[in-house]
Amino acid sequence: MGVGGKIAILLNGPPRAGKDTAVAALESAFGPHAETLKFTRPIKDLTHSRFGLDCSHDAFEDLKDVPLPEFGGMTPREAYIDTSAKLKAERGDDAVCRLFVEAIDACNASLILNPDAGNDMEAEAVAEALGADRVLVIRIHRDGHDFSQCCRTWISSPSLHIVDVTNREGERRVFESEVVALSRAFVETVRARDAASCNETVMRMAS
Repeated sequence: MGVGGKIAILLNGPPRAGKDTAVAALESAFGPHAETLKFTRPIKDLTHSRFGLDCSHDAFEDLKDVPLPEFGGMTPREAYIDTSAKLKAERGDDAVCRLFVEAIDACNASLILNPDAGNDMEAEAVAEALGADRVLVIRIHRDGHDFSQCCRTWISSPSLHIVDVTNREGERRVFESEVVALSRAFVETVRARDAASCNETVMRMAS
């Protein structure tokens, strides 16, 4: 299946807003049809190599905001941001986006889940590869959480399909259910459109 035949759900929100919770719910809902890909995976691999670390990309997930000697006193999050900035300076602002689109192309899943979309450039790169009508952006809001300590920001491109959800304290299941329902509706709409287009093509060829 080529890049253009896939659907992507991009989760956008500040640190600790609930993106990982949302993607876990989506993984459970869509099963083997979906695969989670992060913009940050190649950045993490590059950062670990840069600091001489032989480990998996997710080795520091539970310590993202803890200053560590392995990263010269930086937190893993700070080290990843620094590597991203250096990569963009060397290869252009869209370097991380290009790496991510290549990962989508290599993926066999029909549904791509991304829990770390952080700006319009990233989201638009995915939309350009798949088609804007095949990309859903879910912006996650949570009281007390913002982008003040993060290089990411809200996705707001008018060319993208964007919906907003709120992750309220003590209402995790409600939040998960809303994210899954929105995603299911979007995927079903795209697949129905694909089926209609396919049927129209068949009928046209048969006439």
